[in-house]
Amino acid sequence: MPRISRMVLVGSSALLAAVLAVQAGAEGSAPVSPIYGVALPKGYRSWELIAPAQEAPPLDELRTTLGNPTAMKAYRAGTQPFPDGTVLVKLAWKHVQSPEFAPASIPGAATTVQVMVKDSKRYAATGGWGFGRFVNGQPVDAAQHQTCWSCHQSRAAGHDFVFTRYAP
Repeated sequence: MPRISRMVLVGSSALLAAVLAVQAGAEGSAPVSPIYGVALPKGYRSWELIAPAQEAPPLDELRTTLGNPTAMKAYRAGTQPFPDGTVLVKLAWKHVQSPEFAPASIPGAATTVQVMVKDSKRYAATGGWGFGRFVNGQPVDAAQHQTCWSCHQSRAAGHDFVFTRYAP
C-alpha cells in the first residue's frame, strides 16, 4: 500500500476510534443517550474552555463549554462546518450568589452535562450532530433528546448548528 494511502487509512481509523470512544463510553459500558447513542467522553473535564455562558431565569444557570482537540483546532481556525470528530461538552450549574463577594456568581448544584458529537454520516439527518444530555451521569429520557435537534436547527443553523462562540 502506498505511504499516503496508509496515512489516510491510519488518520481515518484514529478519527473513527475517537468518535466511537465517545459514543461507546470510556469503559464500553457507559450509559448512552437515547436516539443518538452518545456517551459522556472519557477525560472531558480536562478539555479546553471554549466559552462560559450565563442563562437567564427560568434556567438561571452558569454554563461552560469545553472542546476536544478537534473542536479547539476548528474554533481557532474559524473552520465551518466543524469537522467530523468534533466533540463539545457543556457543563451547567445553578447560578448562586457568592457568600464572600455579593456581586459575584458562583456555581451551585450541577444540573446537566450536554454533549454534541460531529459525525456527518451517522447523524446526517440532524446536521451531522449527535446529542447527549446527562444528569448525574445518566442520560435523560428520549422526550428531552427529541428537542435537541429542533432547537439547534431553528436557532443556530448559521453556525453549523452550534450555539457556542469561541471566547479567546
